[in-house]
This record gives sequence, structure tokens and C-alpha cells, in this order.
Amino acid sequence: MIGAELANFRDLGGLRTKDGREVAPKRLLRCGDMSELTGETIRSLQEEYHVVNVVDLRTAEERGKAPDCEVPGARAYVLDFFPGEKLMGRGQATGSREQLMNMQNAQLLHDYMKKLYGEFITTRTARDSIRSFVQILLETEEGATVFHCFAGKDRTGISAAVILTILGVPRDTIMEDYMETNHMRAAANQVILDGLRQKCASEEMLKAVETALSVDQDYLCTSFETAHREYGSFENYIETGLGIGQEEQKRLKELYLVRTCAL
Repeated sequence: MIGAELANFRDLGGLRTKDGREVAPKRLLRCGDMSELTGETIRSLQEEYHVVNVVDLRTAEERGKAPDCEVPGARAYVLDFFPGEKLMGRGQATGSREQLMNMQNAQLLHDYMKKLYGEFITTRTARDSIRSFVQILLETEEGATVFHCFAGKDRTGISAAVILTILGVPRDTIMEDYMETNHMRAAANQVILDGLRQKCASEEMLKAVETALSVDQDYLCTSFETAHREYGSFENYIETGLGIGQEEQKRLKELYLVRTCAL
């Protein structure tokens, strides 16, 4: 059983593709921070989901403060989207906890998030990390891969959008899964907000933090729009910007899709 300490956890299995197939269950798992897993959750990841890969998309600073709990038998990978970058104003937007908690105005935060989602497309290191993630999936014929960042919503969200697009999941379904974060993180976000209230945080700061811990269609749309502007389409960004050719995309479909039973 997956415990509440693994916020924003979900299996992408069951999502339908345009051609009527489905993403295979217990193959692609997304979530937030994995630094406080209980023994029960770790056993579930091992025995129920058969996790063979854990892909950590966080910065070195984040990993140092909250290292992942080990899942015995699983290979651990680090794919930092923005290596070497730290605080807003001294580098790029990274989506890290430190940057999000440093923002104290909801509108500034909204603008920051749109900037971040544009940089997912335009920044070479972000593209390299997503490309490496795809390569891990191509080399995994059995078992589940769990991928995550701090909240499991931004770096994890764009990675899921790329994989699901390759697999042929419709854009509307991808957006629905992306927006599911607001439901899946509700309890964890409330704990953070209650803690800030106890420290007498201002209402403006609380609103900003709540915005930081949520997703908005504007954000992921910014990635799609940036890809269209830079590459002509999100699909061209995947093939040209990420260097994931048609044969590799076909192989991913073979590995991660199943046909549904006719009724």
C-alpha cells in the first residue's frame, strides 16, 4: 500500500491512446518527493509495482537536503534539469522547493512558472535530461520506472507529457493527468500551508505558496506553445529537439502500450 508520505503518486497505466490502446499498468509511475518513505510504501513499490528504476529529476541542492529513500533492487538515476542553478535571480527557474518558497507574490509566481515551462523546452540541459529519461525507458523491458521531482508536478509533469505524447495519448488526456496534481497534492499542500500559518505568514505569502504548490493549464500550455514556436509542434520538438526518432518512438509503444479487450 502506498502511504500518504508519497504525495502525488499515480500509475499512468490505463490512459487511452488515440488508436484505442492503453498505457500498460505498473510500468510508468509518477510522484513527488521520495525522501520520507515508510517501510510499507517501500515494500509496496517493490512487491506490488515491481519498481526497477527510480529517476530523480531534482537539483543537487534538493537531493542533498532530502535524499531519496532506497528502494532495494531498483537502479537509481539522477537527471538534473538545471545543474548548478540555485535561487531565482541568480540563475534559471528550476522548480525547486527553495525557489518556490522564496516567492511571496502569487502573480509573480504565476509568471515565474510560465518562464520555467518555457525553459523546459529551450534549455539544453533540460532537453538532455528528458532524452536520458527516454533512454532509460527504452532499456527497461520489464518492471516499473518511478520518476519524480520535489512536488511531482513540474519537471515530472513535462516528462510525463513527453512520454504520453510519444505513446499517442491525446492532448486533452495529458492535460487531465497533469491537472490531477491539484487533487493528489491537496492534503500535502495543506500541511505546508498550516505550518506557515502557525509561523504567522501573511495571507499574500500563503496565496503565493498555494499557487506554487499547484498546477495551472497555463503552465503546460506554455511548454506546448514554446515547442510550437521553436520547432513547429510538440511532436517536432520530441523528434528534433530531444532527438527521439520514429524507431525509438515505435519501440516505446511496443514496451509501454497494451491492447484493450473488445467487449
